[in-house]
Amino acid sequence: MSDMEAMMTNLTITHPLSPSDAQAMDLLRTMLAGAPRLSFEPASRPAFDAIIGQAPAPEGVLFEQATVGGVPGWWARPQGATDGSVLLYLHGGGYVIGSAGAYRHFVGHIAKAAKAAAFIADYALTPERPFPAAPEDARALHEGLRALGYSRIAVAGDSAGGGLALALAAGAPRGTFAGLVALSPWIDLNLTGESMATRADADPILSRQALAAAVPLYLGTHGANDPRLPSLPMDLSTLPPVRIHVGDAEVLLDDARRFAQQAASARLDAEVHVWDGMTHVFPSSFAMLEAGAAALDAMGTFLAERLAPKAPRARRVLVLGATGGTGRAIVRRLRETGDVPVALVRSPDKARDLDAEIVQGDARDPAALDRALEGVDAVVSALGTPASPFREVTALSTATKVLVTAMRRKGVRRLVAITGMGAGDSRGHGGALFDRVLMPLLLRKVYADKDRQEAIIAGSGLDWMIVRPAVLNDKPKHGAVRALLDLSGFQGGTIARADVADFVVDQVGSDAYLGQKPLIAW
Repeated sequence: MSDMEAMMTNLTITHPLSPSDAQAMDLLRTMLAGAPRLSFEPASRPAFDAIIGQAPAPEGVLFEQATVGGVPGWWARPQGATDGSVLLYLHGGGYVIGSAGAYRHFVGHIAKAAKAAAFIADYALTPERPFPAAPEDARALHEGLRALGYSRIAVAGDSAGGGLALALAAGAPRGTFAGLVALSPWIDLNLTGESMATRADADPILSRQALAAAVPLYLGTHGANDPRLPSLPMDLSTLPPVRIHVGDAEVLLDDARRFAQQAASARLDAEVHVWDGMTHVFPSSFAMLEAGAAALDAMGTFLAERLAPKAPRARRVLVLGATGGTGRAIVRRLRETGDVPVALVRSPDKARDLDAEIVQGDARDPAALDRALEGVDAVVSALGTPASPFREVTALSTATKVLVTAMRRKGVRRLVAITGMGAGDSRGHGGALFDRVLMPLLLRKVYADKDRQEAIIAGSGLDWMIVRPAVLNDKPKHGAVRALLDLSGFQGGTIARADVADFVVDQVGSDAYLGQKPLIAW
């Protein structure tokens, strides 16, 4: 067995058919033998809703009609639901039939097991509102749930709704959804799965012909390869953990199997549960099928785990320049806020009294940075620079270039960098020559390197902030003569390092100044 086959086997979990379910499925097939296959047309809506609506109402769940993000639907609110958590449910029906009202009892059971409120959406159906109205409604629903204060959102759906849920999550930034559940998802609108033929006789509900008729009705003038549609393969890079439940006796089986193969290659946290003898969206028959009840319990357990509030983990923050005065203040402040400071230092002797995890090395050494960045959530750069009035200063820009490359390599995105020059209390120590000639020359070269440092950070693609303590009333104007005049007129003054540390540590967990250069006045 190849590595890929082994990984796919680990992702695909097969459930045997129980004797009780075998009898129930035989009865179901007898009942359906003389009935026409499901067709996706508006005239089928009442009959489909009547079938789905047979699920018994769950106890302890309140139902109410509402609108979220401009999209109508039904709330299912279990008693004791977790605050801040919600499940968005997108029903099946080939984008033509199905309704939130018919699905509310079935989804109410899922919500109860998940210990979270659920909103079952009446998203756009065709032919009244063809593609791209459905995915637009799905995005509006997510935004509407966020606006209502839900911070942990999972998405689920069956059949076409399962494909819509996957497309929604695949098109959203990483971390948008806590988890995803799909029941018999219809992912491939090109209908290329082998099970379209191999399971044609076994599937008493769906057929390739019915699905093929629904595709142009839904897409209209759009092609089936539109990037807003679910597809195989698809971009899995932003998907949350995924759980799929599918029957072995349905034409959509290979949509789930092919997803499992791609998920194994991408090492996505995913499981595809294949239930022997089961047909399309069998969990909706949880009242008569042992497999349906077991699948419902499994998805409820998964969603409850994904939607449960997580205990806040202490942030690990790498501090560069931690042995300097400002760096030490930042380390102390991180400890006060319950974070874990990590310090990369060249000399352990200078860091003996530093309350931080110590990593020995130079900030310009990629290998040392890789060690220091391991398991880190953010970086604060308080690097200083050896300055000379006679030669070019390059230490800051050189170290910053290596740092942003290492951060991208290790997947650490947040960088808070302190620039500016805390030289106010140097005034008056070197006499008039130092104050009026040497110090302006020195600072002009330092600020030229800080310009280069800031340009590197701004173009890094990281989540960055550049904090400028305004000890020198921000940077002097550009140009050698102008800079000398500005700096020679500087009257001194300092900003408390504790104030800088308070502000900087606040920015480690805030987006208020993301991509900006806030100024701290003194």
